Formats: sequence, C-alpha cells, structure tokens
Amino acid sequence: MRPRPAHAAAAALAAALVSACTLVRPLHGLTCEPGAGNASCLYGQPCEADADCATASCAARVCQCPAAMVTIESSFCIDQTEVSNAAYRAFLATQPDVAAQEPFCLFNDSFAFDTGPGAPDVCTTRREDDRHPATCVDWCDARAFCKSLGKRLCGKAHGGPLPYAGDTAQGEWFEACSEGGARSHATGEFDAQLCNGDGDATVPVGDDASMACEGGYLGLQHMNGNVREWEDACSGDTGSGDLCRTRGGAFDSGDSLDELRCDARDVRERADTDHTIGFRCCSG
Repeated sequence: MRPRPAHAAAAALAAALVSACTLVRPLHGLTCEPGAGNASCLYGQPCEADADCATASCAARVCQCPAAMVTIESSFCIDQTEVSNAAYRAFLATQPDVAAQEPFCLFNDSFAFDTGPGAPDVCTTRREDDRHPATCVDWCDARAFCKSLGKRLCGKAHGGPLPYAGDTAQGEWFEACSEGGARSHATGEFDAQLCNGDGDATVPVGDDASMACEGGYLGLQHMNGNVREWEDACSGDTGSGDLCRTRGGAFDSGDSLDELRCDARDVRERADTDHTIGFRCCSG
C-alpha cells in the first residue's frame, strides 16, 4: 500500500535530513541535527546555531573551526599554536575536577604545572611567561585541557586513539604537519634557528617571530621544534606507566632533522612531565 501524502512528506523530510546530516564519523554516537543544540555536527556540516557545532562556530549555516584553529583539508581543526601558559592558567582557574578523568588517568591528582616538591629539576626552570608554551604537564593534563574546550588531543582522524605501535605517518597531527604526507618537515626545508630546533629554551607562541616557522598548512606554527607535543597514542590504558607518543621534536633536538620530522616520534610515560613537552588540540 502506498503511503498517504502526509506520511510520504514526512518520509521525504526524514530522508533529506539523513542525507544531509548523518555522520560518516559519529561523534560519541550522536547524529548531526541542526537546531537540536547537541553540539554533534562536525566541520563542514549544516547548522543553525553555534550550539549545533562540535567545532564551536556556525557561520553561513555551516560548522566552522573555532578561532585560533586551522582547517585541515575541509575535514578537521587543529590549534594554530602550541597551548600557551596563559591559556593553561585560564583552564586551572576554572578548578577542573580531577575525579572526572578516565580510569587510566585517575592517578593524576592535580592538573597544576609540575613545578613543586618532587618535580623534575628541568621543570623548576621552565619558561613561565604567558606567551611561552605550557610545559611540565603530563598526558592526562593535556587531555583534560582539550576536553574542557570541547576539543581533544590529536589522534586518529576525527577522534579516538591511534595505535601506539602503528605507522607514524598517519593521524591528525601528522596530516597537519606534513600537508597530507607531502612534506618531511612542516616548513619544507627545515631551519633550526627559525623553528627553535637547536636552542636553550622555549620561545613564545603566536608572535611575529613564530610566524617564521609556519607550515604545513597556512597558519600552523611550530609543528616542528620548540616543544614536543603529546599525541593520543598510548601503549595501553592501565595508568601512569603507559607509554605515550610525542611529536615534532623540541628546542633540545640539536638540529636533528630525523628527530624533527613530521613522522618522527618520541616516547614518554603517561605521567611524565618535562620542560620540552607541551601540546595542542584538535576538533571536528
């Protein structure tokens, strides 16, 4: 029996919504529904207001990347710079709840910079200026910061962890750094002086000098050098001793082109803190 006209119209509307909005890559199991205000629509999907967008901004009825993030191949968003001390202090000022962490991070009883008694010696001398990258934070601190803004540590495309022992030439961080695999270093021919790959300490992020180390996409800064960046790629989910990858090399890399490559990695324990390790976030 053919559907009555009202039912046919409803079916057609439902089909149109599914065609326009059903996620090929679901966000926490949700479906993009413009007007629902459930922040489930990703970059490039339709929206009616900012509340519809997991990527924070609805412009011209399409979800866009938030301010200070760079759009990667019309697909996802990544922070333009490493997270700064000022941004991290703003996170701490909200008094985030350590009890809200995942089980593998419950060892982490504070999100504060690791500079107190028992901290690694290198963390007691980290650069604390507002514009310098936030360092001496462990993997769980970085994850909590990103989640607090509706973002995530960069990992598998559109969310989720990368295989720890998998191919390092994959994932959101690599995609952004290498311009989709086209470059070994974000800037093409790597310059250790401009990108702080052979220095004594961190340099500020987001200033005119940092723009000299821009690539692999327009607006991205210091994907190589300055600080290593935590990635969502760990050896297990048991706790503080899990090994997690960092990317991009740092100021202490000694101009090592291999260590500073987009597909290079360094490995640290989840609970480790160091003045050479920071992070940035992805979304979408």
